Amino acid sequence: MDEKEAIERLTDHFRIHYDGRPTPYLDKAVAITMNALHKQIPKKPKNIKTILDFSGRYYTTKGDCPVCNREGLYKSDFYCNKCGQKLDWDFMG
Repeated sequence: MDEKEAIERLTDHFRIHYDGRPTPYLDKAVAITMNALHKQIPKKPKNIKTILDFSGRYYTTKGDCPVCNREGLYKSDFYCNKCGQKLDWDFMG
């Protein structure tokens, strides 16, 4: 089971078994869990920039977090160091 399937199952389960009574502790627990699962689904960084070394050769790639807009994330960063969003640099090759 991957993150997307877990989100779907939790959403369906909560919808089916929710009887309308307020359950703030459960609502908050489900919201926190769903938020954490959503952050595990990789997203492509925004504002991608290629960084070259002094001789003009490729050095690294930088981008911004697609969720919190944190600037200056590098291709070696698998997660945003501000919000925890998983990053997908695979499209870079």
